[in-house]
Amino acid sequence: MRSRLVLAAVLACPALWAVQSFAALPPQYDRWNEFAAIARDSAIPAKLGVRNPVDRIERMADGRYRVQGGNCHLIVTLARKHPAGPQGQPMPGASMVSVASVGEPVCG
Repeated sequence: MRSRLVLAAVLACPALWAVQSFAALPPQYDRWNEFAAIARDSAIPAKLGVRNPVDRIERMADGRYRVQGGNCHLIVTLARKHPAGPQGQPMPGASMVSVASVGEPVCG
């Protein structure tokens, strides 16, 4: 009986390693990457203007960001690109965040 259990355990180990698994990163990691993408984008301060430096970046309930500078704000939408190999196959790793669109400023 014991030898059967040992054999089953030995045969199960390679099968467990062959199964693909995905682990999600903690949400704060994603938020910091999103904030960094917004901070890197040069279109945001240009649209807000020289007199309105960025004062605040706020994540909205729908996943977009509201960037405020002075009495103006604009909406920023982000996009995620998942890592891919040379032939386009999916690769493990964190997705890359980029700014997809920067809305027009609303002042007042």
